[in-house]
Amino acid sequence: MEKTQAQLINKVDNTTAEIYMYGVIGSGLDIDTNVVVAEIEKLRKQGCRSFRFYVNSEGGEVIQGNALFNYLDRTDISVEWVVDGIAASMMAMLISNPKHKVIAAKYASFMYHRVQGTCNGNSDEVRNLAAMIDTFEKSLIDMMAAKMKASPEDVKKEFFTDGLDHWMNAEEAKARGLVDEIITGKKITPAPKELSGISAVRDFYSKQLFNFHKTQKSMIENKAKIAQLLNIAEKDVDDNDKVMAAVQNVVKENGTLRDQLKASTDEADALRNQIAAMKSAKVKSLIDSAIAAKKFGEDEREDYTKLATDNFELAEKMIGKLKGVDPVVDHLGGGKEPEEEKDWTFDDYHKNGKLENLKKENPEKYNKLFKIKFGHNPKN
Repeated sequence: MEKTQAQLINKVDNTTAEIYMYGVIGSGLDIDTNVVVAEIEKLRKQGCRSFRFYVNSEGGEVIQGNALFNYLDRTDISVEWVVDGIAASMMAMLISNPKHKVIAAKYASFMYHRVQGTCNGNSDEVRNLAAMIDTFEKSLIDMMAAKMKASPEDVKKEFFTDGLDHWMNAEEAKARGLVDEIITGKKITPAPKELSGISAVRDFYSKQLFNFHKTQKSMIENKAKIAQLLNIAEKDVDDNDKVMAAVQNVVKENGTLRDQLKASTDEADALRNQIAAMKSAKVKSLIDSAIAAKKFGEDEREDYTKLATDNFELAEKMIGKLKGVDPVVDHLGGGKEPEEEKDWTFDDYHKNGKLENLKKENPEKYNKLFKIKFGHNPKN
């Protein structure tokens, strides 16, 4: 067995062995069942008949897991599973054999879901994979149903129909018959006897915390990154109180920055609205003045407003080149008295805002109407 796998086998005495099933099931992965079975067979031939498997696994390859299930089912050994962390997916199925005892830590978790797989190939190959997945899934349903003392139909309906992950804690799993006993309190697992020295034992248990057995180098790099992110010394990363205080500071600072950002955003929005209102008023003033000067009519307000909104300087320049209608000519009909004004009195001109135009364009009539109104000629 390879070094990373061999250290997971602990021969307690001549009849008992412990195996750590920590990590992912699969060929060349943390739990390579081809290697595990070979090691179990070696110990079995030496007289070991009782095996305790300590579990912390998110599952893995169905083919490898299925092979281990069938091997343990047919072999004349006693099997006990102790779930330290999680038993999910294929690992949850491995521990479902009703012939085996399952013990769970108080805070262990279990997860069950449909079999998953990927395939590259032609349509026949894809269909074959789907059929194989269905076969594996039926086997898993039967395993679980036997452990739960339930019908395969009920198990399939509850866990293998909706395509979701179904999680249970230790108490829930025990209530469903998937766990036989729950461990409360602290349980110390003895180190493998073939390990010698404090460093070897410490390294062994450190690696149990990581499913993929991270190297010391990667852990050091991660500590450095965490220290940088939290703005603390690298040595303080191992101090939970200091890490928690640093995290709280980061959260507090983020909250302050968030409030400041919102205030700045609100202020910027207010300024943008103010600028937009000023621009709109400026455009309206330009258009109103042009219409008042008879440079164009009300029917063209919308077009010139759009032009001024898009490019005020251009609109102002174009409107400035337009010639307005002379207000005197407009009011007096090009120097001729309009027909409707022939009988107007001094007050009529005043009321209609044309008195000054009359005085300028037709002073004779103005003087006449003034004398009628006031009884004397206007003073020069």
